[in-house]
Amino acid sequence: MRQYACCVDGDGFRATYELPPDPATGKRRVLKRRGKTKAIARQRLDDAVKEYERNGKLPSKSSPLLGDWLDRWLLEFVKPRLRPKTWKTYSSVVNADIKPSIGGVRLNQLQPRHFRMMEQWITKGDPDAVPPRRPKSSGTAGSAWRTLHKALDDAVKEGLIDYNPCDRAEAPRVVLKKRQTLTAGQARKLIESEEDPMWHLMWRLAFELGMRQGERLGLTLDEVQEIDGVLCIVVRQQLQEFSANERDFPADMEVRHLEDSAYLVPPKTNAGYRVIPMPKSLAVELLAFTKARGISRPGALVFVGADGKHLRRQADDEPRFAVALQNAGIEGHYVPHSARHTAATAMMQLGLNDAVRKSIMGHASIDVTDNVYTHVSTADMAKATAAVESMIAAG
Repeated sequence: MRQYACCVDGDGFRATYELPPDPATGKRRVLKRRGKTKAIARQRLDDAVKEYERNGKLPSKSSPLLGDWLDRWLLEFVKPRLRPKTWKTYSSVVNADIKPSIGGVRLNQLQPRHFRMMEQWITKGDPDAVPPRRPKSSGTAGSAWRTLHKALDDAVKEGLIDYNPCDRAEAPRVVLKKRQTLTAGQARKLIESEEDPMWHLMWRLAFELGMRQGERLGLTLDEVQEIDGVLCIVVRQQLQEFSANERDFPADMEVRHLEDSAYLVPPKTNAGYRVIPMPKSLAVELLAFTKARGISRPGALVFVGADGKHLRRQADDEPRFAVALQNAGIEGHYVPHSARHTAATAMMQLGLNDAVRKSIMGHASIDVTDNVYTHVSTADMAKATAAVESMIAAG
């Protein structure tokens, strides 16, 4: 039985409940609710205390439901630490896949069978549901599993459970779909058939340097720098679009607003910050392009539309890539991101070592040696991008 205190407060009553001391200051904390009658005040306070117990903010005899913990986890643990789009992804996975399948199970009762239930709920679908629920991919099941694993790790740290039950179960088996990759010869045909100077340069950056779509669209003049006598692109940002409800950026995130919904934001991982040396012909073309367009302000975007505004992924880059494929006579389903696969494949075929390839592509590695102890020289990377250029040119 909860012990409440209740007293007259003006023309009504105030009910109070003592919370654990403030973890930051150690000061006393009291939960308060008012009502016109003593019964109303106590009922409102009882509801507030139950809410605290429900999501694990207060100890209770019952372990929190998984769904309640996930709601709290998204707001308190995920949203303050991650960029808005990442938070939105986690929120979507939680609300679309995890909570509907096993959200009613209490944290301390989660077992491997519940994770199998979640996987089947996602991948099997339910044609008899109203509305019918279509089956989703094994990749979606894998994403739900990884999200759940993170949330339960935080539940352990919060003291709500003693161990992460995911560690005692098997992750879903994810069947990866291979993305179609353009060959070096196809890349050459696409680049050569592109008559527009801006898009010709854009495709070279994609295929020869393996730059991500957002990195190309968000390229600014100050990212073009000479290092050790080689003209390089110092990648430190990418262009992304954020809707009005996605702009709650973490306090420590460096963000630059361009216009409308466009922002320049840091790479997703530390590996995304990197230096990419350009082959000489590409460097010459880039400098000539910026000079011809009168781009001189360091923070100015290199690529903009006819209206002087930023280029959009879905409205500009992707449709233009489809046109380039058509003009080059290349059939099949390819997207701009396919160019990164072409660049990575070319570097592998050329026999370039892992450290050089990972440095150019900006991939994170689980190998500490690659990340901490291996140092890649600008000269090595310059040879790599020049070799890729030569391979594409040769077709």
